[in-house]
Amino acid sequence: MVAFLNIIITFAKKIIHMKMYKRLSIAFTAATFLLSTTLSCQKDTSSPQPPVEIELPENTGVSYGQTTSISLPSSLSNRNDLTLSLSYEQIANVGISGNVKLHDLLTKAVVIDDKRQNIVINSALLYPNGALSTTNDSKIPDSYAIKLLVKSNSGETVGESKFNFTVSDGTIGIKEADLSNEIPFAYALYSSETTTFELDAMDIPTEGTIWHLSSEAGASNNVSVENSTIKFTSAAGDPDKKAEYTYDLRPVLLKDGFPVASTAFRVVFIPQIKFFFGMYYPDMDLTIYLNLLHIALGNGYLSAAPTIYPDNYKSSFSLQSVSLDGETFDNSTDVFSVNAQTGAVSVKEDDTLKAGSYKIMVKAVTTTGHEFQTDLTLVMSAL
Repeated sequence: MVAFLNIIITFAKKIIHMKMYKRLSIAFTAATFLLSTTLSCQKDTSSPQPPVEIELPENTGVSYGQTTSISLPSSLSNRNDLTLSLSYEQIANVGISGNVKLHDLLTKAVVIDDKRQNIVINSALLYPNGALSTTNDSKIPDSYAIKLLVKSNSGETVGESKFNFTVSDGTIGIKEADLSNEIPFAYALYSSETTTFELDAMDIPTEGTIWHLSSEAGASNNVSVENSTIKFTSAAGDPDKKAEYTYDLRPVLLKDGFPVASTAFRVVFIPQIKFFFGMYYPDMDLTIYLNLLHIALGNGYLSAAPTIYPDNYKSSFSLQSVSLDGETFDNSTDVFSVNAQTGAVSVKEDDTLKAGSYKIMVKAVTTTGHEFQTDLTLVMSAL
């Protein structure tokens, strides 16, 4: 009987133990389900990072050598949870020189300044758009199309904006050029010496650049550029040095074979201009000077017009000075004058004049802007 009771008790304990295990198993399964459901709900209910509105100017222009900046929108100010970067994927990664490619330069030329909240563009590290290399077949794209990317700390892209900028050719100055016409120009007199013109890079950075000169066919033997100087040999222009001769040039500043600055420049060679009181016979190349004349003291006088040759360069004349026997003469009463159109010298009747040699200096300004001086000496003595 006792043995039977022990068997019943043992069986009862097993049943209780199995029920407890089942209850624990059910409880663990329920807890796992609740945790999974909670995490799932949390994941489903979490919202993505809201997009950031970005507005940048679509197009920006800059001349080569200049630095400009594009302000970042206020929506990006003081956002430590955002990371900004630039993408050049829309720009052809053309070869520049050696292993250097355009994208390599863009990473240095276009940078984000977090402190000042702008994008800085240094065009001196790039090249004008559309520039063709003189050393290879590379061509700079017609514009620099860049994308600004904004990412969250998790790496999610929350905003982007495209902007374009273009770099135009820099301008070269020529110190002796006349800028009154559309094309800068200068006149040069035929000479047995070398004729030079100085180029001025102005505010364009010249480090790593060289000067190059483009000109019309046939001119290369007589004109060249060395450092920043255009040089014409004495053989430039008309072989006989009697007719006008025009050179149309384009000085260029090259960097890595790409033109970064240039200008048009026209040089017109003209014959040596003769300016004197007397006569000139070009067919015989004969010159007769009549610049020393004797006139009556105190009488009025009008000289013949001076000769200026070639005559088509004649422009205007003026009186420069008067001296009496080597000493300065006070001409405040305009006893002596010069006709501005003809150059003829006039002397008023004046009985206060003293006998002696009066040397009148006359200046001529030609249509080419050249200035020349000549003298006429009037020896005055009493009749």
